[in-house]
Amino acid sequence: FANTFTLTRHTKTVNVLAVSMHGALLLTGGNDSRVVVWSLTSGEMIQEIVSPAAGYISAITWIDVDDRGETTFAFGASDGNVQIYERTNDALFEFCSTTIGHSGPVESLAWDPVHHRLASASDGQPHVWSFTPDKTLVSITSKLDKQPYVARTVHFYDNGASILVSYLESGEIFCYSIEPWDLKWRKKVQGRIGNTTLEGNFLLVSNLKDGVDKYSVPSLQRVQSYSHVILRNVPLQISVARQAGLIFIGGDDGFARIFNYSTGAFRGQLEHANRGDQIIPVASYEGRTGCIVVTGSCFDGHSSVKVWAEGELVCVVEYVLRQLLITCYRHRRRTTRPISYPQRDLHLPSSCFGLRSSACS
Repeated sequence: FANTFTLTRHTKTVNVLAVSMHGALLLTGGNDSRVVVWSLTSGEMIQEIVSPAAGYISAITWIDVDDRGETTFAFGASDGNVQIYERTNDALFEFCSTTIGHSGPVESLAWDPVHHRLASASDGQPHVWSFTPDKTLVSITSKLDKQPYVARTVHFYDNGASILVSYLESGEIFCYSIEPWDLKWRKKVQGRIGNTTLEGNFLLVSNLKDGVDKYSVPSLQRVQSYSHVILRNVPLQISVARQAGLIFIGGDDGFARIFNYSTGAFRGQLEHANRGDQIIPVASYEGRTGCIVVTGSCFDGHSSVKVWAEGELVCVVEYVLRQLLITCYRHRRRTTRPISYPQRDLHLPSSCFGLRSSACS
């Protein structure tokens, strides 16, 4: 992967990312109360929406109401509300509605394109909303039992007939049927839950201890692990690119990690920022030209978003070392004298790397 764009507009931590259905647009939201719309083809900022009264932007999702998939989106903020924006004829996005959703920060949003529903999670419970033609939200959930834990994520499951809700401290997953609204089952994973993503019938969980675990749903049996060092207790985000066979995981030391989705083998890392910087948000998109990955930094003052494009790159360090070994071998065949090389630092542009091969680490 090579870094194609570095997007700078946010003045504080970048919390959330969302790539549109066709991979043309990117939404970013952060602690500066900004939602920014970017072009993923040119890297240009298309629009920024500043909502100071909402607080920090904590969740965001595209709302695919038609095949275009780039006309409507929703974001949740620390004030507990959910806002809807829409555009027509490729114009700028305009405000449509605000829904008072929760009493605490909106932790997660999910869209169901089958039934045109939006799900949100916050303050210990989920909500499911019907998306009306006038771009407002109407709650269709009832008998909500508020849990004494943080509701971290929500996903539509079973073709939109159910939702999965994860809870941070308890490490539990609740499955609710939507019509009728009822708790189908609740099960516990091995450890706490920092973040999750649902990929088919597998739930990937950032466990806040030693990496990411993959569980089959609904049995919730652990079937795979992607182990890595965790320096800070932060909820690293996860994104899966199934066609490429890769899983991307945010990091707490200046880079995001890449693993083989099937085997769990470490494949490399995306060097986003300085050591010690948190790269929590990560998103990916697979299109005709390959896989695109987006990472965001979480450091007030110099926060940025980077876009990485898939390419057939050769690790420069690995190539140089190989050439030195070949030269050394050939030289030894001609002479027995020791070989000395000048002690010089090899300065290579970071854009040559993008992905640091595990063989070069």
